[in-house]
Amino acid sequence: MRLTTDNHTMHQSGGGQLFPMENRSPPPGDRCRYPTEGDAIVAMLPRRQLLKFSLRALLAAVAASGAGFWLVHRRWIRSQRQATLIRRIQQLGGVVGYAHEWDHHTDRGTGFPTPGPVLLRRLLGDHFFLTPDLILFDESSVRPSDLPAINELSTLTHIAFTNCVNLDDRVVDTLVLLPELRVVTLYGSPVSYDGLVRLKSLPRLEMLHVPHTRLDPESADRLRIVFGADIVSWNDDPLITNADIFANTTDGG
Repeated sequence: MRLTTDNHTMHQSGGGQLFPMENRSPPPGDRCRYPTEGDAIVAMLPRRQLLKFSLRALLAAVAASGAGFWLVHRRWIRSQRQATLIRRIQQLGGVVGYAHEWDHHTDRGTGFPTPGPVLLRRLLGDHFFLTPDLILFDESSVRPSDLPAINELSTLTHIAFTNCVNLDDRVVDTLVLLPELRVVTLYGSPVSYDGLVRLKSLPRLEMLHVPHTRLDPESADRLRIVFGADIVSWNDDPLITNADIFANTTDGG
């Protein structure tokens, strides 16, 4: 009895060689021969964590899918509205150009086909992938009240009304709502200084072509002061027209 006690004491203090196996860990699997309640909890923990991870992953996937569907549906609704507006513009004699058709840096056509996979275009419509960036009305009898809500075509960068004698300053009410406009041509259209000066609010305007409008030399000079001489193009020479920069897009769209 004393020997056992002494050996136990020596084992706890790290001394003694009577029972050398007591300092070693049990063989693999021995600790699982007699499972305790704590062992059962530890064994169940990874399963619970895996279940939580799986639920989180599932919820994240559902949320991502829902957000993706919502974005696609929203884009589709907008594309249907875009198609309606463009059909109305074409019915009024207007021409619409798209971003993939024309390189404005080189002033040349790209020859690119309609963007988007054929299958998706059939499913979602061409206008889901089309980006209108130009509208031209040439020698049209269109009036401001006839125009559809072209301000909804927020991607427009170029717009031209050439020799549209029924237009007036009211057309500016629409133009100022198109913040991406870079080139505005109102050649031969009866707009005045009071209307044109409002286009100053367009943040990206690079060129304003306004020959044969209601501007006289004095008001044209004032307009150059407001916008800059390199932006305003005005003269009364009947041989000069700025509509030619749009001529190559009349068979597009």
